Amino acid sequence: MPLVPRFLIVMLFAASPILAQTPPAGADAMRDQIISHARTVRAEDYSYTRTIRAEQTSNEKTETSVIVERWDPTKNGDQRWSFVSVDGRAPNAKELADYTKGLARRRPAFYGRVAGYFAQTPKTSTDSLGRTVFKFTSLPKETVTIGETDLSASATAEATVNSSGTVPFFEEVRFRSTKPARIKLIAKVEQFESSMRYRLLPDGKPVPSEFVSEMRGSMLGQSGRIRTKITYSDHRAVTP
Repeated sequence: MPLVPRFLIVMLFAASPILAQTPPAGADAMRDQIISHARTVRAEDYSYTRTIRAEQTSNEKTETSVIVERWDPTKNGDQRWSFVSVDGRAPNAKELADYTKGLARRRPAFYGRVAGYFAQTPKTSTDSLGRTVFKFTSLPKETVTIGETDLSASATAEATVNSSGTVPFFEEVRFRSTKPARIKLIAKVEQFESSMRYRLLPDGKPVPSEFVSEMRGSMLGQSGRIRTKITYSDHRAVTP
């Protein structure tokens, strides 16, 4: 039995491990640049295709599903999301109905959201490759969610900076939930970790490229694991 229904497994965001504990020089100026840059990127700036591959393991049995959907901010309301396929075929009527029912909770992934991580001053360090890493121990609401369950209050984040270009940006962000959480009173999440990677487009703005998460817990007394890998492709800039 799966931990959660198929259409509740889309979870957004992630980070990278801190290996050294010496704060890098110029971290405050870098933080300000990252915030300023992130605020220029909106969910409405790009359309993209999102491919979600989920593996659910329970009682030594693994079930896999692959969902493909499309985000297009040029359309109105619920039409911005379109359900392209499930397991390589067109969705049936019930699957379309379930998908449509969950649209209110579906959030587009976009780089601009990282500006909100700086509600508190993060700790800074340098990893083994000389990259600056920011660590956040307090996160805004709805930063880390599973369906309607918000794990943000008990989650931490570590973000690795790519400063090789003219403007630094978060190349990878990893989240970890530190406390168990209930989902609709029937499922319990014991452990959750995720990692989101971003890449730069030719216009100099970062976009999501890959998201990987792993969740362990139980549902109706049966323990299990869900591993989700999301890839983002076909980014197209929206002309104002």
